[in-house]
Amino acid sequence: MERRGPVSTQGWVRLRRTDGLVRLELGGEVDAVMEQALEQAVTEARTGGLPVEVDTRAVTFMDSLALTSLARLAAGQRTAVFVDPPDLVRFLLDVTRLGDVVQIRETGTGATAGEV
Repeated sequence: MERRGPVSTQGWVRLRRTDGLVRLELGGEVDAVMEQALEQAVTEARTGGLPVEVDTRAVTFMDSLALTSLARLAAGQRTAVFVDPPDLVRFLLDVTRLGDVVQIRETGTGATAGEV
């Protein structure tokens, strides 16, 4: 199952649910314009108790509202796994200490979200 949020020049969000995994994909400028779509995707990703992977490889900008939404993925007993986050996202995870409560997995592929 794939669910797409609004696609604009500002950014985009996709939620893909497969057997045993939810994948949240973000790209472009992830900011206040996307807040409602991102909140909805995070809420949906948390339902069902499946592990959540976050793919931010195509993110070019991210604001604090987006980080707050993503922090909800790690709330409680859940663990979000960020796959190959770009330097920008890794910096934000480190500065906000969100990187202490999420996992980061490096695949070494260097692929962007569109190439996966």
